Amino acid sequence: MENNYTIEELNLTDIDEICEIEKRCFSDAWSRQSFIEEFENENSVFLVIKIDDRIVSYGGFWYIVDDAQIMNVAVDIDYKGIKISHILMEEMIQRAREKGMATMSLEVRVSNEVAINLYKGHGFEIVGVRKQYYQDNKEDAYIMYKYF
Repeated sequence: MENNYTIEELNLTDIDEICEIEKRCFSDAWSRQSFIEEFENENSVFLVIKIDDRIVSYGGFWYIVDDAQIMNVAVDIDYKGIKISHILMEEMIQRAREKGMATMSLEVRVSNEVAINLYKGHGFEIVGVRKQYYQDNKEDAYIMYKYF
């Protein structure tokens, strides 16, 4: 990627900008309070990618025993297609490995082929389905795992 970018841990001053991206990306967007709780959770790692001091992507996961459970991943719609999501996934995977996690897991809408292909490209496998997982439209979710 030709753009200069930085990867940083979430800061409270980032939350309003993240909330705007969240609303543009998801029909079931997280609330501002949800992001504040992630920031305050000692078992949570939440990263942002910035280009020219603008947040273009973010993602977070929880350390739960030996699993790094991905909670949220998003790329601003103006920055899709420039491989930002791959950079974010690589960083999240690296941090989970460094922490000694045995697995990394997530849920993803069965209709979200772009995200499913992203995760498969980083070694995740579909291991199950959660029926009617998403509250906004009762869509099923694939359960995906990556084993370290």
